[in-house]
Amino acid sequence: MLGSGAYSELFTRGRHVLHQTEIALRWGEMDALGHLNNVTFFRLMEEARVQWCQAVGIELSSHDQGVVVVRVGCDFLRQVHYPATLRLESSVEKIGRSSIDLRQQMFVVGGPPEPCAEGHSRIVWIDFGSAKSAPLPDPLRARLQQYLPTSHA
Repeated sequence: MLGSGAYSELFTRGRHVLHQTEIALRWGEMDALGHLNNVTFFRLMEEARVQWCQAVGIELSSHDQGVVVVRVGCDFLRQVHYPATLRLESSVEKIGRSSIDLRQQMFVVGGPPEPCAEGHSRIVWIDFGSAKSAPLPDPLRARLQQYLPTSHA
């Protein structure tokens, strides 16, 4: 799904560590009304979430323990039309015993400074053998703490 020239990086804005990636939209992601199909917002958030996991060191190919998505939502704030490139910024909102809440904002590159959509997701660390949640591993928890806004750390 990533177009040419796409990138992915962790960076700091004020006291908050964010992950950002840019994704060029494809013509086929538009709907009959000529704007970005609502389903595509979720696919873009998924791609950004996977890249965020890789950037913070979450192994996605483990068969013993790992993360699953248990909740996802999106507020559609503004229409997006082709051609466009979206910048997705992902940040940690909250860390629970076994869960991580992410906030994702989407911006049209070269467009208004306000987001065109805001998404939220919860991923949970599970033991795949028992199919039950498990505590976040201590090294991962310590790494994620640095990504919380300073007021939450």
